[in-house]
Amino acid sequence: MDGMKGQSAVEYLSVYAVAFIIVLVVLAGIYYVWNANQTVTPHCELTVDLYCTDFYIRQNGSLVLMMRQTTGHPIRVTGFNCTSQSNDAMVTKAVDVYMNDGEVKTIVSEQPCYRVSGEIATGSAGSFYSGNIYIKYSEADTGFTHSIVGRIVARYE
Repeated sequence: MDGMKGQSAVEYLSVYAVAFIIVLVVLAGIYYVWNANQTVTPHCELTVDLYCTDFYIRQNGSLVLMMRQTTGHPIRVTGFNCTSQSNDAMVTKAVDVYMNDGEVKTIVSEQPCYRVSGEIATGSAGSFYSGNIYIKYSEADTGFTHSIVGRIVARYE
C-alpha cells in the first residue's frame, strides 16, 4: 500500500509540472506578442539651443523639420542633410533659412534622406525612417559657424 502512495505523489507532481510548463509557454507567447506590437515613437534629438518642434518625412524621402532656435543670436541655416550613412565630413545640402532667437521655422530638405545602403529613403505612409540629421549654421551677428549632428526617427506621411 505504501508503494501506491509514492506513485500517486509522483503522478501528482508530474501533472502539476506539465501544467506549470504550459503556463510558462503561454506567458512567454503573450510577452512576445506584446513586445512585437510595441509602437515606434517618433523623436528628434538635436543639441542644446536647437529643438525639433515638429517633423515628418515625405514618401519621396524629403524631410520636413520645424525647428526652434534659442542660441541667443540670430542664425542662418546654410546646410541640412539627413542620412543613415556615415557622414564624418558633415556633408550637407545647401539651404538658406534665417531665424531670429526664439523663432520657429520650417526647413524642408529638397534633397531626399538616404538609407545605410545609399538608396533614397522612400517609404509608405505610416512607416518610419531612422537616421542622423546634419545641420550647418552661422550666427548672423558674430559670423561664427557651427555644425551639429542629431538623431531622428520620423514617420512617413
